[in-house]
Order: sequence, then C-alpha cells, then structure tokens
Amino acid sequence: MSQDDGSKCNTAYQYFKCAKPLDFSYRNLVSLEELNGNEEPLPLRVRGAPKKGLRSNRYKTGSFWLNKNNLKNVNGLRNLADRLFEMADYLSWLDLSDNNLTSISDEFLLFPNLSMLYLHKNNIQDYVDSYKLRKLDKLRTLTLHKNPLCGLPCYRSTVISFLPNLRKLDHVVVVRSEREQDRKSLDKNVRERLTNAYPEDFLCTIESTKKPS
Repeated sequence: MSQDDGSKCNTAYQYFKCAKPLDFSYRNLVSLEELNGNEEPLPLRVRGAPKKGLRSNRYKTGSFWLNKNNLKNVNGLRNLADRLFEMADYLSWLDLSDNNLTSISDEFLLFPNLSMLYLHKNNIQDYVDSYKLRKLDKLRTLTLHKNPLCGLPCYRSTVISFLPNLRKLDHVVVVRSEREQDRKSLDKNVRERLTNAYPEDFLCTIESTKKPS
C-alpha cells in the first residue's frame, strides 16, 4: 500500500469513527437474524441516522448500538455487519450492553479496529472468557460491570492483566499500579484453565520460570 493509499484509509477510518452510530437498540431483539437489513435505525437518540454509500447502500459509520435488547448471543454478527456497513472492518464502537449475553463471543475478534466494547448489564459468568480479547490490539475501552463475573475474586486486576492495552475498564481509567499484576500471581485455578485453553501463551511462561536442575 502506498503512502497516499494509507492516508486515504486513515482519513476514511476517522470519518467512519466520528459518524453517527447505527442504532438498533430498544428493539426487543432475541437474535441478530431478526435484522435483515431493511429496518430503519432509531434516529431519536443521536438526531439522525448515519449516511449510506451511494453505490453500496450500506451505512458509513464505525459505531453499532445493539443495547437494550434481549440477545443471548451474537452469532452471525460479522455477516450482519458486512450487510449493513460500508466498511465492517472499520467498526470501532460496539454497544451490546443490557442484553442477555452469557459469554464473550469470538465474533468480536473479527473486527480488527474495535476500540470500544460495551458488555455491561449482561449475564456473563466468567472473566477468564475476556482473555480472548487480547487479540484486539486496538481495544482501549471495555465495560463488564453488572455482570455476575464482577463478583469473582480479583476481577478487575485479572482482566487488566489479560488486556495490557486497555485504558478504561468499566468507565474507570486503568492506572499504572494496576498494570503491574503479574501472570504468576494469578489465581491457581484461573492459571490452570488459561494454560489448558491457551497453551501457546502459558506453557512457555511456565517453562521459562522453572529453575535449572
């Protein structure tokens, strides 16, 4: 990609990021399959809907609001975004707060520019699930408050240790002292589960800390 092409991409990304969000909140959606692309987004909260591309007839925005629904999962989220958005890869803000989600989906990993993810007020049980989000290099803001997982020991410090690029968790700025949480100090059960699920990340750490015989 030439420098000019890169500049154009950055300009487009910033435009999409600052555009009005595509708002499908308050729809009582149980499944994303209920959205077929012909529904009109909610215009009242942001005084209008995002613009559409003349050729594609898809929305030119990087923000997707699906909060205040009854979603139990986000299966098919990437396919839906490809149908609705001019550039689904430019999705930067995804709001799925106040739904019935029980886990953190791999679908989120299909959006490389996702920087803000709202998942508060759901039914997510396990903060170990958040470890997968480390693959989102641009994720800076994450909300998980008012989920059952928040009652687990060391919830905040553990999630911060999982996601070193995070700047805000639950709308509270991550400070330097919180980043000093070391993997070796993780709860034993959490560490064992992570080692089983992500051996490529944790077995190497364990081997490197073993004392030579």
